[in-house]
Amino acid sequence: MKIVTVIPLKKGAWKEDLTYFTAQDIPNGSIVVIPLRNKKILGLVVSSEDVALAKSNIKGLSFNLKKISEVKERSIFLKKYLDSAIETSKYFISGKNDGITSLIPTVLRENYDKIAKFKNTNLTPLSAPLSLARRGVGGEVKPEKLIFQAPLEDRISAYKTLIRGSFALKKSVFIVLPTEYDIRIFEESLSKGIEKFAFAIYGGSSSKKIIKKIEQIITLAHPVLILGTAPFLSIPRYDIGTVIAEHESSNAYKMIAKPHFDLRFFIELFAAKINAKFILGDSLLRYESIARQETDGLNPMHPLSFRINFDGEIEILNKEKKFKILEDKSLEEIKNTTTKKKNVFIFSLRKGLATMTICKDCGEIVDCEKCGSPLVLYSSHQGKKRIFVCNRCETDLNGEIVCAACGSWNLVPLGIGTDTVYESIKENFTKVEVFKLDKDSAKTAKGAEKIIREFEENPGSILIGTEMAFFYLKNKVSLSIIASFDSLWNIPNFKMSEKIIQIMLSVIGSTTEKLIIQTKKENDPAIMAIKMENLLSFVREELEDRRNLDYPPFKRFIKITHLGDKEQTIKAKKVLEETFKEYSPEIFSGFIARLKGKYATNALIKIDPKKWSLPEISAGSSIDENLLQKLAALPPNFDVFVDPEDLL
Repeated sequence: MKIVTVIPLKKGAWKEDLTYFTAQDIPNGSIVVIPLRNKKILGLVVSSEDVALAKSNIKGLSFNLKKISEVKERSIFLKKYLDSAIETSKYFISGKNDGITSLIPTVLRENYDKIAKFKNTNLTPLSAPLSLARRGVGGEVKPEKLIFQAPLEDRISAYKTLIRGSFALKKSVFIVLPTEYDIRIFEESLSKGIEKFAFAIYGGSSSKKIIKKIEQIITLAHPVLILGTAPFLSIPRYDIGTVIAEHESSNAYKMIAKPHFDLRFFIELFAAKINAKFILGDSLLRYESIARQETDGLNPMHPLSFRINFDGEIEILNKEKKFKILEDKSLEEIKNTTTKKKNVFIFSLRKGLATMTICKDCGEIVDCEKCGSPLVLYSSHQGKKRIFVCNRCETDLNGEIVCAACGSWNLVPLGIGTDTVYESIKENFTKVEVFKLDKDSAKTAKGAEKIIREFEENPGSILIGTEMAFFYLKNKVSLSIIASFDSLWNIPNFKMSEKIIQIMLSVIGSTTEKLIIQTKKENDPAIMAIKMENLLSFVREELEDRRNLDYPPFKRFIKITHLGDKEQTIKAKKVLEETFKEYSPEIFSGFIARLKGKYATNALIKIDPKKWSLPEISAGSSIDENLLQKLAALPPNFDVFVDPEDLL
């Protein structure tokens, strides 16, 4: 009789592994069927022990052990894939159950038996040719890691050459992309001429289509090109020689919900474990990726390009003291462009009419009584009345509220949202087709695609949109306007300068003739870098600032967040101070002090990156086991974020 430890392959509240018994000898890494809460689900075996050796542990259990229902003939998942998922879970202080299940698509788990019948014909050992490898400190051969920063057209051209070379070496290529939109762009460019061997796969497709593609990927003897989101790396293909994380600056690689993984970390770890060449690619890489030339010895695939290739004109329009949504020069350019039946895009960072409202009498910000976030002013769907909405907890209030601090009606809306721009454009251009794209106007991808299709089919029309528009615009416009550059700085984020540059590059990438930037800060360093069409000095200065401030990538950030009432908050601060005193935590209230009636408290730990990483990611690094134990032991009302995107 054997006692077997199993990780359930279903998302749930199982922080610990589960224990079962069986009469069979089951190797670690096997896939089994286990009974759990009156259901039968898949599980991963992580250890097995003879019952005689485990007697003392069994006696202490407060429940009866259940028997494993079935042992699958073989695991369809590569052991190195599962190992990567478990180690990623450790890095991000997550339960192994949540970690593994978040990295295996539901379609693979729900159709396991069907997929297990597909016969692999690509059983070449996973290894990289020596020409694609580098040698480690001890002389051992390590897979090559590269960074690739160049315009999209140049990257596509280089990838075509790389794919042909890989196929000649009988190696497959997996290009990981953050969104369905990205996958479609790369599929259109890279699959021509190799349609039989190129597969685009993502969660938005039907299960039937996904399973058909999985069958082809598994059974084809010829090397393949796979374009997919990170979880589809779990498809068992044994000849992958190159893994590329494309559009690596995208926030879509960060999981918003638990387990809060940064999928770029997992992708790189898995590539290292299967000895595949690894490439990080983008038009502008994250600054921490650029810095890894120094910190981790990553080599550029080609000299990094910091030039902005834009044949059009960039005009910095200094906003007048008197508030205007669009300056006269902007309105004139819009008129000239639409008259010529050319399209216009106007970018606004936020949806709504005004991103913030203040009391003119006492200066108090009008915020949500439930969570403390600034209320955003919106126009109703009929456009007949105005309402205040909290974008965090979705509370809505009548537009005729008074100041909570002094009772004044003298409330002044500030900032420029998409609704504000939309109203202004409709007022000034009554005969022009105007479209708006934000999360309110398009609740689904199909809704967004419909808006873009109608916009692009109407020459001389105007689109007003947030960052969401960048994911759906297929054709470039003649004129783009950033309605309020200054509002981009309103978000308190240590990566904000990087995000601003990315936004402006996205606008430029959607424009052919002219970009207008409306601002009161015409000498802002980010604007100057864009105007000079060279980002090298700007990026160097930003990295030097981060080094001086002990910011990533020169320190690893680990943020702990607690939500509770006033009494719980006081206790939480004491727990954080005492538990992590040897790591000198910085403890502070959340930017939004209250959330759903609870108070937010943050603790920030800054640690040497070499003391919180893995050797496959950064040579000579490891996880600080003492800190790991302390973080893992925190109660459930504490959330831990490794490499957080912000400190709010």
